[in-house]
Amino acid sequence: MNNTPFILLFGGTTEGKAAANWLNDMGFTYYYSTKTATSFEVYDGCIKLEQALLVDKMTDFCKEKEITLIVDAAHPYARDLHWNIHACCAKLDLAHIRIERSFTDKKQADNVHYHESLDAMIQACKATGYNRILSLMGVKSVAKLHGSLDDAQVWYRILDRPLSWDKALACGVSQDKIMGSLAFDNFTDAEDLIEQQKIQVLLTKDSGHNGLFEQKVALAQKYQLPLLVLEQPTLPEFTKVFKCRAELRQYMEANYSLTKPDLAHGYTSGTCATICAKAAATLLLTGECNNKIAIRLPDGEQVSMPLHTKAKESYSAYATVIKNSGDDPDLMDGLVIGCRVYLNQSAGIRFVKGEGVGIVKLPGLGLPLNEPAVNKVPRAMIKSELERLLDEHGLPNAGFDVEVFIPQGQQLALKTFNPRLGIEGGLSIIGSTGRIKPFSSEVYVATIHRQLDVVEQNNADQVVFNSGGRSERYLKEHFKHLPPYCFVQYGNYIGEALNAASQRNIKVAHLGIMIGKAVKLAAGHLDTHSRNVVMDKDFLADLATEAGYSEEQIEQVRGITLARELEQIFPFKLEEPFFSLLSQRCESAASNVVEGYQLRLILINNEGEMLLNDEQEK
Repeated sequence: MNNTPFILLFGGTTEGKAAANWLNDMGFTYYYSTKTATSFEVYDGCIKLEQALLVDKMTDFCKEKEITLIVDAAHPYARDLHWNIHACCAKLDLAHIRIERSFTDKKQADNVHYHESLDAMIQACKATGYNRILSLMGVKSVAKLHGSLDDAQVWYRILDRPLSWDKALACGVSQDKIMGSLAFDNFTDAEDLIEQQKIQVLLTKDSGHNGLFEQKVALAQKYQLPLLVLEQPTLPEFTKVFKCRAELRQYMEANYSLTKPDLAHGYTSGTCATICAKAAATLLLTGECNNKIAIRLPDGEQVSMPLHTKAKESYSAYATVIKNSGDDPDLMDGLVIGCRVYLNQSAGIRFVKGEGVGIVKLPGLGLPLNEPAVNKVPRAMIKSELERLLDEHGLPNAGFDVEVFIPQGQQLALKTFNPRLGIEGGLSIIGSTGRIKPFSSEVYVATIHRQLDVVEQNNADQVVFNSGGRSERYLKEHFKHLPPYCFVQYGNYIGEALNAASQRNIKVAHLGIMIGKAVKLAAGHLDTHSRNVVMDKDFLADLATEAGYSEEQIEQVRGITLARELEQIFPFKLEEPFFSLLSQRCESAASNVVEGYQLRLILINNEGEMLLNDEQEK
């Protein structure tokens, strides 16, 4: 760990806390700057800086502490701060990099109206005659709205914390017009207000996925209300802009010396959910909990994680964390995962639907149908921690309802295998060990097994293996009679997929493979990832020789740089000797792990043309 911080990180956001995880995993310490006090627990060697920094003060601080890099992960609407950082960096010739959140595309809907300034939004409200308004813009816009819309009734939904209440009340807003909300995953409180007060219009910022913008749009659509959206402010030019850990790591490796060069491990969504469940239950039972919560993984190791948010409500409590996936390319790295718990009198732990967590609709996953997709090991981890708390507090006849949530889960689930697994409406809470090894095949291979379980449990005896989205689209056009769950992606793990099929009641496995992977499989490589194996041009030249081609064609094979260039030498036809021999070698390599079912190979090119045998053509 680099013990002398030279990085100034502006946080206070989901992105800021994710960046803190990322920098720590690389071995960097930093100053974590927020305008006001934060409960966020920084890592050892890092220092919290809780005060406003204008240009001169920021410049003096950077000089004194010999700062060489500023990481700007502040809120996208903190316009003045972004420009102050830019001015400081220009004065001192410092690198100014931005950690940006993911935004949605502009909504093209009749009820969604974008405005370039708050003044323009206010004028639109006046011109249209709206006099019953709900602001979802947060506390910082209260003063301007309250001072300018004095003829209208405006309700303000703000974070339910003392600082936010003090700011809103100081603007002269009456307490009954303030909705202090703890909801991190839904807008049920806003729905109640809309219905009771006959709200005419909603106001919000274009706050991206982490700001629940999609949910705000859905709220407006549900009640057929106009939604006025404040556009993102113009930001300065940054040295670099990053949206994920891998991009930041690449930049830091290129420009600084990593004191922890080894790839970092991370924690599964199951571990995150367990920490949140324990924190929320502790808060519900005692009224307080630490900002860092420890749990035990299945192997007995104790691990801890800082909380992102926590709050107790009337009959429930919740906590959230920022998922740290380590250096594994995980879709959920940097996302908010949370858990809300309610006491029940059933003397058991029950799992209920939460925002962004899918519902199980098909058998084969080993989970009850119509329950949340919280897998067996995370369920056991959560139950163990919560049952221990009930015992400690002498509540043998009580239990908890557990509501795990992922605010971005519904949108992100569309990028996963969940829909074909029969998991609807969100992501899964997974993990068998609680940890994620960097670039481990375990998670992907486990997904293959889960997909094949669904195939088997639904009494299907055919499976169509494919490497990914493009080849799968081509194959679905040919196998239109098969349901979606019969299409299983193997990625690079051909051998693992074929072996997994041998363990189930599969009669026929169609192996769709594009030329780039086929040339590796034909050479005997059942794992085709580029970090493990590259295209062997000598092997391909030997194939061409064996197939009886001319010396000129064989030399052309030796000169290719991409596998698809083979089609420029040989016609892509089943009767073409080269591709016929390539298919035979692929089948031969695959047959080493095929047992108990028939394997049918399908060679696919970039245009979606497929080489199939007679039985597959039928």
